[in-house]
Amino acid sequence: MNSDEVLDRLREELSLPAFNVKVEDKLYSEADYQAFKQDLLRYFEDYVQNIEN
Repeated sequence: MNSDEVLDRLREELSLPAFNVKVEDKLYSEADYQAFKQDLLRYFEDYVQNIEN
């Protein structure tokens, strides 16, 4: 899938219709996509959700 498809899929799976992030312009395999998604979720948990710590 290309970068636009990755962004569209993230918006749908994360239920964030206005979500926008820079996605490298390359072809992504399913494994690449899952790794990218996990990195985003980990970033959110570590730096956004736990801002009080």
